[in-house]
Amino acid sequence: MQQPPSENSRTKGPDAAPTAATAAAKKTRRGRPLGDSDAREALLETARELFANRPYRTVTLREVARYAGVDAALVRYYFGGKAGLFEAMIRETLAPVLAALRHAGEHPTQTSAEQSQPRQTASGQQQAEHLMQTYYRIMGRHPHLPRLVFRILSEGDDLEPFAILSRVFSDVVQASDSWLKQALLLPGQFDQSVNPQFARLSFVSLMVFPLIAPPLILRRLGIHVTPETLTQLAGHNSRLFSQGVFTQSESAADTTTNSGETPQ
Repeated sequence: MQQPPSENSRTKGPDAAPTAATAAAKKTRRGRPLGDSDAREALLETARELFANRPYRTVTLREVARYAGVDAALVRYYFGGKAGLFEAMIRETLAPVLAALRHAGEHPTQTSAEQSQPRQTASGQQQAEHLMQTYYRIMGRHPHLPRLVFRILSEGDDLEPFAILSRVFSDVVQASDSWLKQALLLPGQFDQSVNPQFARLSFVSLMVFPLIAPPLILRRLGIHVTPETLTQLAGHNSRLFSQGVFTQSESAADTTTNSGETPQ
């Protein structure tokens, strides 16, 4: 079974080494037939890697099926076609982020959507950090996805993927907007001198930019994006955001509670 070219190997020809994630998947699938759930997951995993590293129009269903090690007919069976596969790949990858945003919008004073977690009152900063941590945790597993999304939404050359991402991200933006509006309206928390529309833009910018920033800028700043870095960055950015948009008493209390970042 062949492997899709990775971000690091796409300039080295088709025989370049696969990524660790794809190699592990190959090892897991080797020697046994794929069941329904395995075949579907293999197609989604392969699609993530191919779409992230290649223009949408150059990726074929036959190619996705070949790299995934399944019959090409299964792509249409599960997803209906190329557009359905692309949309399912995006939606299912972002599902945990969307769920966290929706929960936060519906329960703006809780920090967790998990049934097993105790319900506790959450400040604006704690909510912001929880959402950023969720986003970074998911995107950390699929680091090329944010760049894929940014590229397609910026270029808009391929009408099909642009339309798909527009639909998906309208849901994400609506959910994030709902939470931010609720958080900014919590009694005694929002600094009335701050423009709410700009505050929402600032939150999204702080959360998204580190994963789509040009590598040269990150290198010049001495930033190496790792899961540990993203965890620290979520705390840093949530404090930065909170101290700018929430009242001083709110942000000061959160800073005291969540302090621990070592100044560089």
